[in-house]
Amino acid sequence: MGQDSSMLSEQNIRKRHSLVSFPTRFASDKVTNGTRFVLPSKAPKILKDTKYASARSAPNLTSINNKKTKYVQLYKPIYIALCTKTLNEQFFYDEGDEFELIEKIDEEYLRVIHLRTNTEHTIHRKRLRLDPETPLRLSSADRGVIQRCLFQYNVPGAYLIRRSNTESNAFVLSVAQISNRRNAEDWHYLICLDTLNRCFYFAQESKLKNISFTSFQELIHDQNVLKAIPLSIILPFRIEFEEDLWHIPRRHLTLEYRIGEGEFGEVWRALWQNGERKIPVAVKKLRLLRHDKSTTDSFIREIETMKTLRNNYIVALYGVARDSLTNEALIVTELMKSGDLKKWLKSCADVPDEKVTISFAYDICRGMSYLEQRSRVHRDLSCRNLLMSADGNRIKIADFGLSALVNKDDFAQRKEVYSRKVPIRWTAPEVLNNETIFSIKSDVWSFGIVLIEIWLKGDDPYPGEKEFSSIRALVVNGYVHKKPLKCSNQFYNRLILPCLCYEPNQRPNFKSLAELLSQWNKIKAEYDRLNRPCVKLSS
Repeated sequence: MGQDSSMLSEQNIRKRHSLVSFPTRFASDKVTNGTRFVLPSKAPKILKDTKYASARSAPNLTSINNKKTKYVQLYKPIYIALCTKTLNEQFFYDEGDEFELIEKIDEEYLRVIHLRTNTEHTIHRKRLRLDPETPLRLSSADRGVIQRCLFQYNVPGAYLIRRSNTESNAFVLSVAQISNRRNAEDWHYLICLDTLNRCFYFAQESKLKNISFTSFQELIHDQNVLKAIPLSIILPFRIEFEEDLWHIPRRHLTLEYRIGEGEFGEVWRALWQNGERKIPVAVKKLRLLRHDKSTTDSFIREIETMKTLRNNYIVALYGVARDSLTNEALIVTELMKSGDLKKWLKSCADVPDEKVTISFAYDICRGMSYLEQRSRVHRDLSCRNLLMSADGNRIKIADFGLSALVNKDDFAQRKEVYSRKVPIRWTAPEVLNNETIFSIKSDVWSFGIVLIEIWLKGDDPYPGEKEFSSIRALVVNGYVHKKPLKCSNQFYNRLILPCLCYEPNQRPNFKSLAELLSQWNKIKAEYDRLNRPCVKLSS
């Protein structure tokens, strides 16, 4: 049987994408003519969420292992329907619809996912054509990996569309887009699927939210989208790296001056030469031979943790370098130009007003909600580990040296994590009682103490106590930090006290705290109304 004239050969696709490398099993995948079409014996299987989809994706490239990842394969075959298919007036798909390949059943039939309805179909090849121009890159949904690919490709406006790894039935348009306001080198636009109307739409962009699309090809060529989002070129199917996915050559870093010092070592402001651009970054240094195994393990844990975390309210890892001359390991992260919140508070003439504090608290809760969702505990939440953007309008969470995945059954892991220095002033009573009982609710306690710290203008909590042993005794025996002088009763009663409940299960979670903070002005007005002093009128 002859080859379908609409089908582009592998050779033509390679010409279009110089870095493309097809998986071996699809190297000779061509649509052939045929006369028989196989319908599923049952109605198409609807995929309820992205768990099934992620199971079909490539293995997570950020898993902890010693293997080097010298390239990232982003490609998964995407097919386009050559005709419309209905059966007994039941919709199956339209001409031009996009399909993700699940498996090649035989030489004639493919098992695919209809992206517009999130349903599975078995379809004859003659009814499909391979799409070499697709913007979809579905082999990785990991935002950290995608960010590294955008950095490596290094073209302003370069983009791809991937699956969301946090939202069900959703995709993300990831773009190399610098935003000074957001302190970001790339941006990620959520695209949701409306299965009822069989269309895609932008979930969070006000200028685009009333526009729907029947395909991703339609989306990336829409003039409204192009006016709102600076799209230039689709990322290739495969991205090559010099040594490893997370490796940044030391020669590309120019250290400028020291901006801090911590448990591991020094933190420097630096410039990262990425192609023609010089990107300001922060570099945390650790001289490996000068530290014990525990410190080195904690440093490595921070690197591995940051590889897996990508959120607008968490400091992003850009990569890792190694200085062979000094034997220093270097963590390269985004630079938060205003430094940490504690130093900023100390530099202020007075305590920030409540509106500013609410904004800070909301940013922290958004970042911690993300950790909560991923069963990740920070364990060192304090103002010194909260960094500020240049304009002072955004807070991001940093320092994951003590962070751990919550696994209540892994006592050895919990014991090892606790072996690091514990920040007593911010630590919950249950952790002070039992070193292995930490949870996201322990972080909620720390958040309550952070709010105290903000109202104290960066002073340490429990300012009258100098000895850690006395602080431990107070907290374990049920002492609750008193209200700072300039903190309002409403703020203390509605936000701080719930976080400082002695019993962990009585504390709110970060999601509910974020919702409370987002409605704060409305709640404050109602609180003021209910607590307004009554004036008795004389008769």
